[in-house]
Amino acid sequence: MKERAPSRPRAVSHVSHAGDDPHTFAVVVGEGVRRARQANGWTQVELAEAAGLSPNYVARLERGELGPSFYVANQLCETLEIDLNELLGGEAAPARTTRRRLIG
Repeated sequence: MKERAPSRPRAVSHVSHAGDDPHTFAVVVGEGVRRARQANGWTQVELAEAAGLSPNYVARLERGELGPSFYVANQLCETLEIDLNELLGGEAAPARTTRRRLIG
């Protein structure tokens, strides 16, 4: 009898409600883009110009018609000054603190 190879661990989604469905993922991202854009008081055209995207692309993202590439998601996060977790419908990641070693 042939021994089975151990199964690979499944990737755990940090956004449980996005699931594995690409359409659901696109809708969640679109809602995150709209929420962050509106929080900044921007129009879709203003966001598109600031992020180097077309206004039509931003509109389609917000409607959940398509999901962004990692490159576009990064552009949007930098432009909107949010982290990827916020774009994916989660909460902002806690700010990192640095620890200094005391010499004494």
